[in-house]
Amino acid sequence: MKCNTISHIKILIGCILLFPFISLMAQEIDNIDTALIPFWKTKTMYNESVLMISKNGGLPVANLLFTPDKILSVKNAALNIEYKEGIDWEYTEGQLRLMKGSRAIYMTDNQLYPDTSKNAFPKKGGGLILFKEGSFFHNQQLAVTYTHAAHAWKGSIPRFMGNDLPEIMYKLKRRTSLNILLFGDSIAAGYNASGENNTPPYLPSWGNLVAAGLRRYYKGNIMFTNSAVAGKTSQWGLSNIQVSVVDHNPDLVILAFGMNDGTINMDPKMFKANIQMMINKVRQNNPAVEFILVAPMLPNPESNFVGTQSSFKKVLAELTGRGILLADMTSVHSELLKYKAYQDMTGNNINHPNDFLIRWYAQQILCMLIPRYVG
Repeated sequence: MKCNTISHIKILIGCILLFPFISLMAQEIDNIDTALIPFWKTKTMYNESVLMISKNGGLPVANLLFTPDKILSVKNAALNIEYKEGIDWEYTEGQLRLMKGSRAIYMTDNQLYPDTSKNAFPKKGGGLILFKEGSFFHNQQLAVTYTHAAHAWKGSIPRFMGNDLPEIMYKLKRRTSLNILLFGDSIAAGYNASGENNTPPYLPSWGNLVAAGLRRYYKGNIMFTNSAVAGKTSQWGLSNIQVSVVDHNPDLVILAFGMNDGTINMDPKMFKANIQMMINKVRQNNPAVEFILVAPMLPNPESNFVGTQSSFKKVLAELTGRGILLADMTSVHSELLKYKAYQDMTGNNINHPNDFLIRWYAQQILCMLIPRYVG
């Protein structure tokens, strides 16, 4: 009896010690599950990011993507501080507005368009645009959860296209080992994802979100490799395809170049040729390999980083067919920018996504691989 009592005490102590870790794990799972709920299939928007901006000394305001029926919460981007309606914020005249004395963070137009060149890039037409890497912009943004009308998203909606990736679907359905590799630039590498910056709520990069979503749905042995490198173009990708991709012998390759190619105004025909040659070289090693091509998000339209990025989706579409799909983030981002400021969705104010836009990346790809995708 004494032995049993001691054993029970040890088990109880062990559970108490493990509780914080179990709790943290549950929070992480909930965070990812919420992040993967498709924006176009729900009547609740979870944690839409906004950057509250005070213009000409006025109260800080921001636009929401959809017209809210009811705003459920306004939090900081870390999701650990909630602000109160009527004290910190109000929704009026079609905008979210911070009230005088609000505890919520905001930025001024003078901060976004500084007078000095430190931490800034040239602005079209003259002047400067603030640029900061790491978690700076994440920490300036808020997360808004609200209900809205059904079918509010008017942009393109991805559809299940697994039949065009037969080798991948065969492995997913039978839960055999699947090796996914992501190759691209800093956006693919995960720059400015809160998880990559070790900042709450620790959302993973979109490549890791894709892998997590597939593991949760198909329950298989899915390995994920990210060999993306910041600052690189498709020309560099072609030159390094052997060591970065071929040597890993992947089953599915996600090619996500284009932002830096566009900034140097690469001709779309050359961009297409580089991607085509990458595909050919990988297939020489493994004829069964399949691909998802990602058309890039857009750079800040006020910056000199704008080039030929928007033209790449057309030439990438010309490469699609059996074994090759296109995730068109160019069109998605273009539609979002009709309703929201660039600063609402950026991680560095120039050419990187924040957690909100990272979720769009992951959802676009998962929808093509999971039938009746519901997050």
